[in-house]
Amino acid sequence: MGRYLHELERLLSPDLVIIGGGVSSKWDKFAEFVLAEVQVPVTVAEMRNEAGIVGAALAAAHFGEVKMLGGED
Repeated sequence: MGRYLHELERLLSPDLVIIGGGVSSKWDKFAEFVLAEVQVPVTVAEMRNEAGIVGAALAAAHFGEVKMLGGED
């Protein structure tokens, strides 16, 4: 992952990299290796791996009724 972020850093010149999803929940295991490969600051997303479910809930609230699987039409 460190090499991948290094290449992204080289190509895109970001000011900051934010790690989310499953990797964010295990960041302590990856941090040393990732940080050794990049010069840009790297941080973990505030919501870590919960962002997807929160986004789905917000979309459901925004777009109205949610039909449950197996529910009546």
